[in-house]
Amino acid sequence: MKVKALTLALLLATTVGYAQQQTGNRYEQYLPIIEKGTLVQKDSLAKTLLAEVKGYKTEADYRTTINILRSLDKENEMATVENIAKKKYPKGAITRDAFITDVFYNASTSTAKEKAYTELIKKWPVKNFSEEPLTYDYVLANLAQNFANDGNAQKAVHYLGEMKERFWRGNGYIPVGQILLKAGDTTTAAPLLKTAMDDSYYYLTLPEEQKDNKARFAAMGYASSMSAYVNILVAQKKFTEAVEYIENALKAAPEQADGLAMVYYKSLMGTGRKLEAYNILTKLYAKGQFAVEDDLKRLYTELNGSAQGYEQFNASLRTELTQNIRNHIKEMATFKPAPNFELLNLKGEKVSLASLKGKVVILDFWATWCQPCVRSFPGMKAAQESYANDKEVQFLFMNTWERDKNYKENVVSFITKNNYPFEVLYDDQKDPQTGKVMAAEYGVNGIPAKFIIDKEGNIRYFLTGSTPNVDYIKLEMKELIEAAKKPYKG
Repeated sequence: MKVKALTLALLLATTVGYAQQQTGNRYEQYLPIIEKGTLVQKDSLAKTLLAEVKGYKTEADYRTTINILRSLDKENEMATVENIAKKKYPKGAITRDAFITDVFYNASTSTAKEKAYTELIKKWPVKNFSEEPLTYDYVLANLAQNFANDGNAQKAVHYLGEMKERFWRGNGYIPVGQILLKAGDTTTAAPLLKTAMDDSYYYLTLPEEQKDNKARFAAMGYASSMSAYVNILVAQKKFTEAVEYIENALKAAPEQADGLAMVYYKSLMGTGRKLEAYNILTKLYAKGQFAVEDDLKRLYTELNGSAQGYEQFNASLRTELTQNIRNHIKEMATFKPAPNFELLNLKGEKVSLASLKGKVVILDFWATWCQPCVRSFPGMKAAQESYANDKEVQFLFMNTWERDKNYKENVVSFITKNNYPFEVLYDDQKDPQTGKVMAAEYGVNGIPAKFIIDKEGNIRYFLTGSTPNVDYIKLEMKELIEAAKKPYKG
């Protein structure tokens, strides 16, 4: 069961991490088996851990064992240990976490969630878990977002105000602020987004020796929080103030320039700095942001007195982008046999890699909860549609690492709701020897992860991460696929 790596790592650092320290880092002791052990070794380890449970003296022992079993994908054994721990520690963290998962997150309305939260803090007060404030902040952020969606801004803001971890609260403030903005409530949204921006800036500008994992995590959100707040200023025509914020941001974090480029362009236009705005548009277009083309052409014409020469200029930018993509995909190149698979699609039909020999196959490992995966799908849809008439190309969307027991229903609902014409395969079959699902067999450590497999069944390219830029994804996929069609030259 995988989650967003950095967020979870921070959560574990404030919860399970303490348990591991107190039990001699037992988790690390078993890492070789967890990561590379055979199914027999994993089964043996699970049995050993179950036999040890009777002798546990602290809840920390149980928590470490539960996390080891989770990593081993031993859900039944994990449930057994959880049940024993819940009976032994009814007021402990394990019982609390089960309540959050089973009761709070399953509540279908804001009122029901609020009732569950009230019960949560009554039975498991925050003061009893002073080292785990992030656990409660997750709940508060979720509760606030639900009230925001209901149009109850007052309660949303109230619960956001209960959050304790400054480094993380932007993850609650920004979604709520954006929901309120869409509802037209700028007055309530603006202070939330500014707080998130100020928090990120605080951590971003800390002396390097003071930047721990929390600070680095918070700093990563600066571009998104800044863009959200500055867009409000732009809408209010406060262009000078917007430019001041952005230029301070670029001094503090020049690496986040791409994330601020669009709002910077709008702000510069508002202050009459058109040549600088034009230069930013040019860079955006050259990176595949073709949605700015109308603005680029209009500004080109205005600055040059006519549109003469624009088509040649446009073509040179596209050529530059294509060359940059080609240079970039060289870094993704590899050459090794692709592990074979036979998995079921949404219709219950078997699909194997062997049956697709003679085609270039694109594997996209994803999950319904993975936001970077979801953000990339419009681009992947466009890429797939551009090859709709090419019988030598096959896109496969490998659904993996789902958390819910009814994941198949969730996947069908997601695909149907968004009208994606994807061939989706369930990556839920474990290898009888290793106990691994196909994502693990392919060496996937994070999603989205994409593999481009040539007609002979060899992996030619491997890439992780995503962008919401539809045009860029479409161009990148084209370059990868066409390169994979060519014979391997070593």
